[in-house]
Amino acid sequence: MKSEEWVDAGVCGRELCCTKFLNNFETVSIKMAKEQNISLNPSKISGNCGRLMCCLKFEENVYLDKLKSLPKVGATVKTEDGVGEVVSIETLKERLRIKFKDGEDTFFKKYDAKDVTVLKDVEGDDKITAKDVENEEDLKELEELEKLDKTEKTEDDY
Repeated sequence: MKSEEWVDAGVCGRELCCTKFLNNFETVSIKMAKEQNISLNPSKISGNCGRLMCCLKFEENVYLDKLKSLPKVGATVKTEDGVGEVVSIETLKERLRIKFKDGEDTFFKKYDAKDVTVLKDVEGDDKITAKDVENEEDLKELEELEKLDKTEKTEDDY
């Protein structure tokens, strides 16, 4: 392969969105990664350029639309197996992992969102905290990446 044929690839294995088709670079936030259930690890959500990955913004609308119709983590739901609590969400598949307690026993089961009834939803927590990341250093690094992105967007506006 000749060097001029080389194409940068993203973590998905495809050609980088920013070199292939994206030309309007909007601000990307770590909140977008949290909404998309992506590990808030800087090495996993940083693009080749060192900024937050453009695809987080590109895919945001799909996730936001789906999340509107899904209960939040912590919601109380009724299933064919009884009442339980949502512990995780597979947003694109619209599947929920529900935790049930039976006396001292706890068990988990997955359900399609259409097969559960929300009894009590919870308020969403958009703020990124240390509990959302593996360690405090990752949180600081993510905040710096987000600041860098916002600074560069502001400078580009002039």
